[in-house]
Amino acid sequence: MAEETPAKDDIQKPKSKLPLKAMLILLAVMLMEAATISVFFVMKGGPKPAEGSDPIAETETSVNNNYAEVVLVQDFQVDNYMAGRSRMIVTLEVAAKVESANKEKLDQSVSEHSKEILNAVRVLVSSAQPDQIKDPKLEVIKRKVKSCVEEIVGEGMIKEILMPIWQTYVAD
Repeated sequence: MAEETPAKDDIQKPKSKLPLKAMLILLAVMLMEAATISVFFVMKGGPKPAEGSDPIAETETSVNNNYAEVVLVQDFQVDNYMAGRSRMIVTLEVAAKVESANKEKLDQSVSEHSKEILNAVRVLVSSAQPDQIKDPKLEVIKRKVKSCVEEIVGEGMIKEILMPIWQTYVAD
């Protein structure tokens, strides 16, 4: 019996094979993916040209031809104590943007009611909150000024309120 068992050196070891089948399958899958992606990009095509009009032909010559500006308040200073104990001084100028047809009518109304307009602007700015005064667009103050001035000069004449000068500083 001892003779029947082979020695350790006599046993054949299996040779290590390259996984040829697995490599061929992996290569085939990669080629199919590449072919699919290539066919997709070829079939997709490029962008289609946009249909549009001539941008220069449709522009207007000037948008602001129909509007004029009327100065309502010029070089005006207002004190505001709404921040507490500190006094905030606001230097401002207010103008109204109106249609050219209404310019003369608004000029006449502003000259007749100049003190009333000054008082309305003073009351509005002096009672404004600090965050409204520090707002870079001054939206709330412009809206309030527009409604007050329209009550004085007439509804619907003013298209927009402009405040080209707006300077604030705190004076203790």
